[in-house]
This record gives sequence, C-alpha cells and structure tokens, in this order.
Amino acid sequence: MNFDQTDTRKSREYLAGSTGQIASDALLDGLNPQQVQAVQHHEGPLLILAGAGSGKTRVITHRVAWLVSQLDVHPSSILAITFTNKAAAEMKSRINELIGSVSQTMWIGTFHAMMMRILRRYADRIG
Repeated sequence: MNFDQTDTRKSREYLAGSTGQIASDALLDGLNPQQVQAVQHHEGPLLILAGAGSGKTRVITHRVAWLVSQLDVHPSSILAITFTNKAAAEMKSRINELIGSVSQTMWIGTFHAMMMRILRRYADRIG
C-alpha cells in the first residue's frame, strides 16, 4: 500500500479543527505527566511497561498520533506490537479515530501476526 499525502493532510485537518493548527493539546488532554512525557518522546524507540488499567494503550495510540501529526513520521515506519488480537484491534481502532486512514499503512498487531507478515513478505529470501 502506498502512502498518500492526501490522507496525511486529511488527518491533519481532522486534528486541526477549524483553527488550521494541529491541536496537539487534544492529544495530551487527560494524560498524566509521565504519559505526556512518553507521548512526546522523540529520541529513538520507546517501550511502555505498566500494569493493567494504567493507560498503556492510550499512551501508545496518542504517541503514534503525535509522531504522525507533530513530528511528520511516515506512518508505514511505525511498528506497534501487543500480545493479544483484542488489544491489537483496539489499538488500530483508536489510532484510526485519532488520525484517520493513514493508520492503515502502519504495522500494528500481535507479535505472531507481525512475524507472519514479515515471513510472508520475505519468504523468498529465507531459503
């Protein structure tokens, strides 16, 4: 699937609302200081480890939206991995709500699904 600049513009317009500015505050609303720090982290990869019900999925989804809308990260360069199909579906749904259809070019899924995707894509190189 090719990345479409129009989709990025649409997601920016959605996040911007009527002001024409990206509503970065909307991506940070309701987050505690540690969560805001995680969402805004921009130096290399980030691993989120926390207990059940602590807001991990919220942080990850808002971070992905932040990377695309604020730091112009190409959606297809984002990898978000979780353990269960339910959690992966929830992550996909929340990211899609935040930034729209550009989320379809991201690598979001379970460890097993992502490895299967890699194997299918590069099976001819395995031998």
